[in-house]
Order: sequence, then structure tokens, then C-alpha cells
Amino acid sequence: MSHESSQVWKEFEENDISHSAAHYLMAIDELRNDYGYARSVDIARELDITPGSCSTGLKALMKKWFITEDKNKFILLSEEWERLVEKIQKNRKLFHDFFKNHLWANEEESIVTACKIEHLIPGHIARKLERFLEKCWK
Repeated sequence: MSHESSQVWKEFEENDISHSAAHYLMAIDELRNDYGYARSVDIARELDITPGSCSTGLKALMKKWFITEDKNKFILLSEEWERLVEKIQKNRKLFHDFFKNHLWANEEESIVTACKIEHLIPGHIARKLERFLEKCWK
């Protein structure tokens, strides 16, 4: 393995947020927007996982201070992580639209591929792509 690819691997492993954590945070945000609250049982249902798995995942997120729980056992995102979720959602839309409308990938492929990279790409690179696309497709 070359030194360069070794560095990329290390950077990937040092990402601020895992794919799983991104899905938890986005589910929490979506539930809070739709219903005004997010409970662990609702999160489990949204992610199609068992309540036990959800509880384990939420504990890990609480340990990292990504989320907190209020007196009613509702799950809350910290302000920092709310901003991150907004960025991830914006990236998801950007990549979904790019794959579907500019690379002509089918809907399912566009959704899945966008999901795989939405939380990995640095924000400044995503914004550069967004500006590039705006210029190219006007």
C-alpha cells in the first residue's frame, strides 16, 4: 500500500461522523421536524432496527455529546450537530440531484450513492461542486 493511499484511509477513519451516526442524527432531526419530538422507539422504527440496537446506538451518541435526552426522554440534537445534519441533508440533495439529473443514474442508484458520501465530503468541496453545477447548467 502506498503512503498516499495509507493517508487517505486514515483520514476516512478520522471522519467526524460515521455513516451510522449520520443516519441516527438525520432520523432524529426528521422526527423532531415532523412530530416535534423524537423518542428512541420512533428512531428505531424510522431506521428499521430493533429497539435494543437503537438504545445501544443512542448511548454511543450521547457519550460523544452528539445528542442529549430531556426530562420526557425526548432525544435532542446539540446545536453543533443540528448544523451538521443540515449540511449532510444539503449534500444528500446536491449529490442525489447530480447523479440523477446530470449523470442520468436511476432514482435508486442516485439515492444510495448520495447516502454513501453525504457525510464524508468536506463542505467546501461540496459547495465548489454546487457552484460548478450552477455555472454549467444555467
